[in-house]
Amino acid sequence: MPDKPPSNDLTGRIALITGAGGAQGRSHALLLAERGAQIIVQDIRVEQTEDTVRQVHDQGGSAVSMVCDIADIPAYTACIAEAERDLGHIDIIVNNAGISGKRKVFEDIDPETFHRMTAVVIKGAFFGTQALVPGMKARGYGKIVSMSSGAPLRGMVSASHYTGAKAALHGLTRSWALELAPFGIRVNLVAPGFVVSDMTRGNHSEERMRERGRAMPLGRNVEPLDMSYAVAYLASAESDMITGQEIPVNAGFTIVPW
Repeated sequence: MPDKPPSNDLTGRIALITGAGGAQGRSHALLLAERGAQIIVQDIRVEQTEDTVRQVHDQGGSAVSMVCDIADIPAYTACIAEAERDLGHIDIIVNNAGISGKRKVFEDIDPETFHRMTAVVIKGAFFGTQALVPGMKARGYGKIVSMSSGAPLRGMVSASHYTGAKAALHGLTRSWALELAPFGIRVNLVAPGFVVSDMTRGNHSEERMRERGRAMPLGRNVEPLDMSYAVAYLASAESDMITGQEIPVNAGFTIVPW
């Protein structure tokens, strides 16, 4: 038993959050910074990246930007190496970056579309995490949190490339958890349901989104902050006895029909 209850304080920890220029990643960055972590804000979009950095600073936190395409593995891993040199260590990675499946039916998913989806969701998470593991092993500590989706838990009637890519994160999470547990590295996953974000607004009308929310057992859609609480929990000492698991944050999404 621990001598005292674990804390959710992240002071002294450094967290890399991918896709942190978007609503979901920005929410994670702000909450982890509020709890004391220094944030590395990664995104492919310069303006959105700098906006997240500014918002972290405005609330009294610490953040630096990392502008690159995580699908460009040499460029991304070079950015990670530079950040580790500059900051000394990276304790937490939140594999949040993703792209929309654009509700494409199976026959309309061409090789380029498929490649981009898997490059961002799978390759980016895989090789970015791989680049951080040696440092985590050396320190005997690390928190790896990936953002999946409720879609792999029940399937979707479109965007199978999105569902498949997100499903891969479930397998990676369990395998990494087993392999890295001896080194004090915890690996977990958050599986959100229908989240209110720029991405979902681009695929659904406001009325459709309201309908989806009303259909949830808890009566509303998931907001970015709902997921951020789960991410912050998995990034903190409070979850030190949890690894290889998924936390569904979905308002009951997986127990109702489409």
